[in-house]
Amino acid sequence: MTTWNLFKMPATLDQILAQLGTINLKLDVLMSQQDDITADVTTIEAGVANLATAATAISAEIAALKAANPALDLTGLDKAASDLTGAVTAVAALAPPATPAA
Repeated sequence: MTTWNLFKMPATLDQILAQLGTINLKLDVLMSQQDDITADVTTIEAGVANLATAATAISAEIAALKAANPALDLTGLDKAASDLTGAVTAVAALAPPATPAA
């Protein structure tokens, strides 16, 4: 590791510029990775929203089926739809926002 001395400069300007170039390359990689992560989170958020919409539609279809056929026992179907809604809600609560808070 280079130690700095007030009377003797161990690094030349060319060395410092080379190190800055290396730092910039690493920063570019990190920024690119952050963009990829943000895109993935956005995709996950869209998927969770789609699942929530589907769960709501399924529950509505079950309610319509019950109304049209009151003699049917739809307890198992109700339970499955309820479990799906609960799972979607739990996943939505875990998902971070796509854009980090400033």
